[in-house]
Amino acid sequence: MLSKELLRKEISRRLSRWLGLTLTVQLAVGLLLSLGVIWTFAQIIDEVVEGESQRFDETVLLWIDGHFPGWLYEPMLLVTALGGFEVTIPLLVVATYAFYRKSARISATLLPVATLGSIVLTEVLKRGFDRTRPELLDSYYTASGYSFPSGHATFAAGFYGTLTLLLAWRLSGTRRWAVAAAGVALVLLIGFSRLYLGAHYPTDVLAGFLAAPLWVSFIGLCYFLWRTLRRHPSGKVEGK
Repeated sequence: MLSKELLRKEISRRLSRWLGLTLTVQLAVGLLLSLGVIWTFAQIIDEVVEGESQRFDETVLLWIDGHFPGWLYEPMLLVTALGGFEVTIPLLVVATYAFYRKSARISATLLPVATLGSIVLTEVLKRGFDRTRPELLDSYYTASGYSFPSGHATFAAGFYGTLTLLLAWRLSGTRRWAVAAAGVALVLLIGFSRLYLGAHYPTDVLAGFLAAPLWVSFIGLCYFLWRTLRRHPSGKVEGK
């Protein structure tokens, strides 16, 4: 009886050390990535404010216009619509409801928080920089509002990025990597569509891609901490 009690205590101590090490590593990696994103974002802001990115922005837009065929216009309209409110808000409602129905209440909370946080972040940044949209390309597509950062890029990274994280975390093996690859590809494609249509400068899209991960990584870290702390020695997780 005594040996069983000692064994349980030893297992508990080992589990606690493993959890502590795991959390420490994850926090360190997350902090380094966040600092890297912040530094890169600050560099882009500095170049945009000083006007040093203008030549780069115009060169890339003109290169895209000259090297990609015109028949992509309709497909790019469809892709860019996937990053707009008209599509993402209904998808957000459906995904949140699906998580809730499966008793994944934490995920049902994290997804709208991450998405709505990206929206607020975008609006604050746009009003802070007041950058006008590019007028280089003869495109039938028109967009309103300020240009920096790209709302579609930020919103796509915020919503689809978080949704990808939540889905991939529940999967394993090939399915996990397939979901992750599909989510990343969709976010990048939405960003490219904004350039193809001439609605944003490249630095607008890059800034959007960098702004959202700061918020999403915080949400993802909270999600990871919750799952780790709720994990039983048997490997099962409560509530998901």
